[in-house]
Amino acid sequence: MPSLPALTIYGFALPTFISAIITLTNPALGLDTLALSLEAAPAIKASSLGAIAVSLYYTLAAYQENRLFFKLTIPMRLFTTSIVWNMGPGCRSLGWFEGLGALATGLALLLV
Repeated sequence: MPSLPALTIYGFALPTFISAIITLTNPALGLDTLALSLEAAPAIKASSLGAIAVSLYYTLAAYQENRLFFKLTIPMRLFTTSIVWNMGPGCRSLGWFEGLGALATGLALLLV
């Protein structure tokens, strides 16, 4: 059974992977969701590829119970939250996802 911190990492990786696959195969949906113009299509495809890679790294770290990795993701995810949040209202749901995920992982690490 995975630890609580590993479950929070899995809980971040799985929706990230699914969302990235959907956005990669249907960039128009991603553009609409984030309220971006058509000119952002190449960037959203590249971002989707990056998100797929990150979700795979997170899955591997969770499987390995790599607590140092878990700890190191927290400041980066909070930094990502601040950047994405300031991109505008269309991106705020992504900011919430990143920020709450980081806080959940931090809390889970404190509880174990």
